[in-house]
Amino acid sequence: MLVACMGLKVLLVDDESHILRLLTRVLVQAGHDVFAVDNGDAAREYLAESAADLDAILLDMVIPPRGGIEVLDDALARRPEIPFVLMSGEEIEAPLRQRIAAANGSFVGKPFRPGDLLRALDDAIANSRDEG
Repeated sequence: MLVACMGLKVLLVDDESHILRLLTRVLVQAGHDVFAVDNGDAAREYLAESAADLDAILLDMVIPPRGGIEVLDDALARRPEIPFVLMSGEEIEAPLRQRIAAANGSFVGKPFRPGDLLRALDDAIANSRDEG
């Protein structure tokens, strides 16, 4: 069941420009305000300036110059309750899955359909509401 999470301010991070454009379009069409960046440094800079204004973060696990996990760690240090979706084209190990669940995040494996991403975002929002 989808949570009514329209109009979120979302930070989207993926280093593949075609994926970044596609996911931006999916999220905007779903009613979200998206700030899209293609690298970890830009994401960290945005978090330093605007973490308080964000409703959710969607990020690829493999992004330059640092990985998505480092960006996620930075985001969670600033906003431990922020909902997030971690995306990857590779299978992730059980310890990382447990860490994502413990932080009330979601994971979606690439390739995925737009609905899969939106469901993962809804799950992350629902998980953070359950904690709060």
